[in-house]
Amino acid sequence: MRKSIKILLFFLVFIFLSCKPTTKQMSDAEMKAIKKAIETEVDNLASAMNLLDVEGILSLFSKSDGTKYISDGAFIPRDELRQAIGAFYGSLQKMDFTFEKKEVSVLSPNVAVVTNWAFYKTVSKEGQAMDEKAIYTSVYVHEAGKWSIFQAHKSFIE
Repeated sequence: MRKSIKILLFFLVFIFLSCKPTTKQMSDAEMKAIKKAIETEVDNLASAMNLLDVEGILSLFSKSDGTKYISDGAFIPRDELRQAIGAFYGSLQKMDFTFEKKEVSVLSPNVAVVTNWAFYKTVSKEGQAMDEKAIYTSVYVHEAGKWSIFQAHKSFIE
């Protein structure tokens, strides 16, 4: 767990330092619009997860190089996401997934970070039930006219 937190902190500092400063200050209305758009994307992710929709989940990730999913310290690059997500969701019969305590930080007009708590219950195809809690931190980028996940990090809560 400690290693995951160090990786997450390093990642967030890197993203913060690599963001180019904007030439103009964003208005409150622009900030609110970005936050609302990100919250909508987070809700879309939860919805796709509940539907066990692998393609829907993948469509929410950026197509840029460097896109990855980090789950409790394990890195899954973009080109391996389909296989990893497909294997997990393909083994499930049902999922009840919710994000709570959404906190969106807008770093620039094209980069935002959201941190939230995730609670989910799954039932495998064999009937085995699982209950988990995690903290998700995702970096969203605005590219090609839409917001998408550039990197997502999941840390399980024990």
